[in-house]
Amino acid sequence: MPPPDLVFYHWSPTTRRAGILRRGLDVGSMSLTRDWRPPYICFSDEPLLAWTLSGRMYPDVESWDLWMVYASQTAGYEAILELYNDGSGRHYCKEYRVYERIYKRYVHYLATREVCR
Repeated sequence: MPPPDLVFYHWSPTTRRAGILRRGLDVGSMSLTRDWRPPYICFSDEPLLAWTLSGRMYPDVESWDLWMVYASQTAGYEAILELYNDGSGRHYCKEYRVYERIYKRYVHYLATREVCR
């Protein structure tokens, strides 16, 4: 059996679904704040952490899609580490950054989350 693969999760506004289904996830897309174009795509290895780092920060967006990508289907990634707040000095991987486009055949739609008002 092949070794298990690292799985990446990414939340994006549902309004971007058509573009993702057409092209995949692309670097240089305009940020939600419309003030910069990140040269990477951000992921987490847990859907809840991915939500905390994206969807939770933008309460005005009413609908979000969850996408999944296998790390082996990317051109490589950078792991961004952060310290736990418990004073232990231990690290966790807060975010993974992929610096190249991920083609649509490698991007899997999982779910939509509607933000309750």
